[in-house]
Amino acid sequence: MVKAAVSRKTLREQVAEILRRKILNGEIKPGERIIEADVAKAFQISRGPVREALRQIEEEGLVTYESHKGCIVKTMSYEDMQEAYLIRSTLETLAAKMCSGNLPSELEERMERNLEKMGEAAEKRDLYQIVELDEEFHSCVVMSSQSEKLYKVWKSLESGNTSAYFTMETESLVPFDVLKANHQRILEAFRTKSVEEICREIENHYMIVPKVLFEEMQKKKNL
Repeated sequence: MVKAAVSRKTLREQVAEILRRKILNGEIKPGERIIEADVAKAFQISRGPVREALRQIEEEGLVTYESHKGCIVKTMSYEDMQEAYLIRSTLETLAAKMCSGNLPSELEERMERNLEKMGEAAEKRDLYQIVELDEEFHSCVVMSSQSEKLYKVWKSLESGNTSAYFTMETESLVPFDVLKANHQRILEAFRTKSVEEICREIENHYMIVPKVLFEEMQKKKNL
């Protein structure tokens, strides 16, 4: 693990961000242990903030604690991904229905700017930035409902999205070449299509991911 100096202003957040980036970039591999003492030594900080950071990324689904092993980097199973994306897509289609398919202009502009950044991040294959931009894009869909309760529930599932991207990267499944276009279709649906068609576009956007992962898993089993 590369040594790094960490400011003491927001230690937990900064350590969590560094570890998250290393996991998403493949510097820390699935099944690899993250040893609290080693991280603290590398960052030259106490173990408390490291422990808190590990709890945070555990909630995000990137690591798990195993008996006699400690903190282990994990990947998302097909079943977990399917469940997480089904729930997220259901909440986003509900948002589309609540706003009657009418996207506020400020959110539409924000999504358009987001897509440009997403295209650039995809060209660089910057998975960390892609995860952040993907979350921001879909948050605009949910915010169109103008429902704080709906947004709060949706936001609680953010960890599943982060973990899903990590799993896709592990399986070489992130569709970098069409990532922007895949999200563009949702924005265009809001602009030109009915509520039912918008909902169908959102559902297709989400559920194709676990389907592709399942197909890849089956291929590996048959090798």
